[in-house]
Amino acid sequence: MIINKFFAAFSQLISKTSQVVKQSLVKQNLTQSEPMRLSKYLAQTSVCSRREAEKMIQSGMILVDGKKVESNIPVTSENKIQVFTKNGERMPIKQSTKVWIFYKPIGMICSHNDPFKRPSFYDFAKIRLKTDQHIISVGRLDFNSEGLIVVTNDGELARCMELPETKLQRTYRVRVYGTFTEEKLKKIRNGVTIAGVNYGPYWINVENRQSRNTWLIMRLEQGKNREIRKVMQKFDLRVNRLIRQSYGPYKLMGLKPGDFYEAQIEPEIKRKLYLYTRKKLQGVQEQIQLEQTKLKIKALDEQSKNDKQIEKQENDQIEKKNLIQSQKLHSKTN
Repeated sequence: MIINKFFAAFSQLISKTSQVVKQSLVKQNLTQSEPMRLSKYLAQTSVCSRREAEKMIQSGMILVDGKKVESNIPVTSENKIQVFTKNGERMPIKQSTKVWIFYKPIGMICSHNDPFKRPSFYDFAKIRLKTDQHIISVGRLDFNSEGLIVVTNDGELARCMELPETKLQRTYRVRVYGTFTEEKLKKIRNGVTIAGVNYGPYWINVENRQSRNTWLIMRLEQGKNREIRKVMQKFDLRVNRLIRQSYGPYKLMGLKPGDFYEAQIEPEIKRKLYLYTRKKLQGVQEQIQLEQTKLKIKALDEQSKNDKQIEKQENDQIEKKNLIQSQKLHSKTN
């Protein structure tokens, strides 16, 4: 009842705050489009300090739109900026990219559209953030789960953090109901196969044993749909509480259900995003090269066909000429 009453107030809050939010977004968009000095831009996008940027410019270590720059020129987020250091290439993160850490309460669904009209975490988050811009959660928690959710306005960042190959560790506190034995613990650690899908292996420890409930700590590097609940169900254990405590470098930091804070983009995430973007660009370049190779092969095939056709025409002309000469000689002899 409390949750339903709370979410019934959502529409009223949205109508009151929508005009203020839109005005602030207009101002934000205007400032984002304004050019600024390259050194300031690199400092604001967390690449380096202004002083370091100025030294890099003097050393010819920065490219803007593919050209080496020798002065502190004005740039915007529309320019392609590449920074080359001794440790490799650094990639500026978009100025508009933001990250928030939320404690998702129980009783919300991580979906923009729900056929059952259940309370949406996204509606709740937008009201708490006082924004109507599009936001994305990094991964999801189901309706009956709670805990940490990373929220961002950058789809590429969210996609990067979700991918299994990124190997960002998630930590969960899990309370299960049922008989929990050392044998079950060992089997869960080794991983299981359910309906042809492999789950695990897992890092898992017992935190606290009660009469029929057991608190566990689990760590995953990827999360399939309802993974923990399915694995526990296989061993006749029912999950009656599931709390995500961390996602990569981000932690709850004492948050209570419904609370949030704005977080920095941690160096670990910047590195992961750079590797993800570089791999994606390499894939695009390889695809372009493949298409170019196909076009070259097609052009060579067409050229070969044309050459054969020309050769055949020349041979036909020679044969025709020889035939005419043969006929003339034959007529003379007669």
